[in-house]
Amino acid sequence: MGKLLRLRGVTITDSSAPKLITRDRIESAGSLFLFDGNHQFGAFAGLPAQNAAIPNVLANKAAALLGVAESAVGLVVGGGTVNSAYWKSERTTKGGVHGIITQAGGQIGNPQYRIKAATAIRDYVLANPTHKYYASIWSRITRQSLATSSQSPMHFIGATTANMLFNFESGLPSPLNGATLLGRKPDPVIGDLPAQPLAAPYNRFGSIGVQGVVGTGPGAGTDINLLVGTDGAWAGGMVNKAPSRIIYRGYMEDLTASGRDYAEVEAIDYAMFLEAFGVGGKFYGDTYTSPATLP
Repeated sequence: MGKLLRLRGVTITDSSAPKLITRDRIESAGSLFLFDGNHQFGAFAGLPAQNAAIPNVLANKAAALLGVAESAVGLVVGGGTVNSAYWKSERTTKGGVHGIITQAGGQIGNPQYRIKAATAIRDYVLANPTHKYYASIWSRITRQSLATSSQSPMHFIGATTANMLFNFESGLPSPLNGATLLGRKPDPVIGDLPAQPLAAPYNRFGSIGVQGVVGTGPGAGTDINLLVGTDGAWAGGMVNKAPSRIIYRGYMEDLTASGRDYAEVEAIDYAMFLEAFGVGGKFYGDTYTSPATLP
């Protein structure tokens, strides 16, 4: 059992001094949420039904920032389509959320498995539009999109991309016309091409730092979403064309609250991504249903 030594009456004023990590190497005083189904503090069984709770790995940090209970800053299943002839959702052996969607015709509606940040987190971001934010997503494309651009797997937008905080259309961090871009990193191996020359499957890393919204920004009735399948502003163009994808990890931080800059957080995040998918890493050698089983 570990021991904690408290130094009473001692105040550390050096902001660069090392801090105790309680749950994850990326955590900070500005951490809003971390989705990771293969994490000690983020594990959950199967695919919970719509409106069910999913752990926010860093609920302790978000609760302290927002001044609420940890139960108020979790993650929630926003949509979970029943498997059918044109859609299958599953957990991979390493804990990812995999969505397989038909490209052969017959798609009905917007099949998806969607995870959203708690209302308290969304409302905090809406109430602090001038803050600086960091967002990132780790994913794997298991079947390539048939369209030149495709569904965003993580975003906070209004009805269209003309009004948003950020999105990851085609897995790429948005260029944000009209907002302040603090930094963005599409996967260094793949680059900024929306139609990828790589053969599936392949892993993707994407991160973005933003301050301010595009247009009027997302509205009070919208959500901060992670998803596989089709949804929102992209849904119409994705019918029978959408990629099949695994979501492994999604993170969002208020950089204004943490005092960190985009480059500092991105460096930690990308190093962890490389480690997780490298030999011996926690997502290395993952197995899942082949998209070929659902044409």
